[in-house]
Amino acid sequence: MYAETRDWHIQYHRGENDIVERFQTPELAIKAACRLMDAGVEVYGMGNGQLADSVSTDLIATIYALWQEPD
Repeated sequence: MYAETRDWHIQYHRGENDIVERFQTPELAIKAACRLMDAGVEVYGMGNGQLADSVSTDLIATIYALWQEPD
């Protein structure tokens, strides 16, 4: 059986642990990152491919600010 690849990741701190979660789409990764940030969690990485291939924390903050805007 073929396993689906998960191309997108988010990286965050929870307590003293560094956690990486993988997602199949950028939309799912962004939604998860924003929900974590809503809960006060420090999200420090998001991207695809290698873990070192991440958007900047400034861009993550910009995405989060857009998430907060009312519809």
